[in-house]
Amino acid sequence: MERSTETVLPSPGCEVLPLATLLPRAWIGFSQAPWHSLGLSALTLLAAVGPGVLASDLRTSDLPLIVALGDLLVAASLLLPIGPLMALLDLADQLLPAASSERSPCRIARPDHHPRLLWLWRQGLALLTIEALIFIGAFSSIRLISWLLLGQSPVLAGASVLLGSLATALWGMGQVLALPLLVHHHHRPLAAMDHSRRIVQANRLKILALIGLLLGLNALGLMGACLGLLFSLPLSALVLMASCRTQIC
Repeated sequence: MERSTETVLPSPGCEVLPLATLLPRAWIGFSQAPWHSLGLSALTLLAAVGPGVLASDLRTSDLPLIVALGDLLVAASLLLPIGPLMALLDLADQLLPAASSERSPCRIARPDHHPRLLWLWRQGLALLTIEALIFIGAFSSIRLISWLLLGQSPVLAGASVLLGSLATALWGMGQVLALPLLVHHHHRPLAAMDHSRRIVQANRLKILALIGLLLGLNALGLMGACLGLLFSLPLSALVLMASCRTQIC
């Protein structure tokens, strides 16, 4: 019989992000396996960009079959990066040292016939699919409501777009830790989403600082002719996984 893969967490409490130690711990983790981290980073970027570049060339063909192959590669460019991305997050989780004050989960062992990375890929794909559907539904609802209100009052239509966009942005900010928590705690997608929401609610200002830190790291990576992303992506993964090592207040 299969055993559950769900994580058993300690009793609920206020979880605090260790914001001050994120970058030092990320650098320590990166220094333990820099080439492995860079390799997974390069594989993630190649999986994300490569199929799209090839698809753009194929879609200029006059042959319908070649054009269809280009469309297939566009869809593949959305799925292929998930594998190396989950592997990068998993590596980052293993490289980071644990601290005695961290909130540590009690994991139930996963079945032997489910390889670790395959399990992570399946759960990560499910999580990203759920969140993508929620975003698509939210933007579709905003568009429909604004269209219905436009005939009554342009002001109400504009207000509905503003409020709907703000609510969607707040929800998205609440899910910023969902994928790292899935990796660290071995959560199922819905449990990871709920756990991320609770942590963000308890650390609103720290989450804003975390998002700013991640944007700054990857902006620096883009400045180096995009080659800097090879370094900024592993550091971002390490920062995110370090953010999952919360402390109980």
